Amino acid sequence: MIGSGSRLEVSDNSGAKIAQCITQSGRSWGIGDTITVAIKKAAAKGKVVAGSVQKAVIVETRKELQRRDGSVVRFHKNACVLVNQKGQPIGTRVLGFATHELRSRGMLKILSLAARVL
Repeated sequence: MIGSGSRLEVSDNSGAKIAQCITQSGRSWGIGDTITVAIKKAAAKGKVVAGSVQKAVIVETRKELQRRDGSVVRFHKNACVLVNQKGQPIGTRVLGFATHELRSRGMLKILSLAARVL
């Protein structure tokens, strides 16, 4: 689960590399939740610059995700995809994994851009 202050890798080609969760709430977030992040590290050429505040959707977490059929999905990193205010991805490719749980949250554009869907 992702809490306030957690660092995430950005899994798209928007130019951002590392983001930090800054949403001020007492709860933790999981796959498919939209959070507010501060961009800590970004590429020199890209759509996003370091120090900016963006919205992001969590696509991978280290904490395991239990599915209804009993299977468990776990990743080796925490990762997110940057989105605009309407929930559409900023980048044109999703480089990491995406899970089927995004479909129930209405994140179909992220699923269509992802190379690997679990």
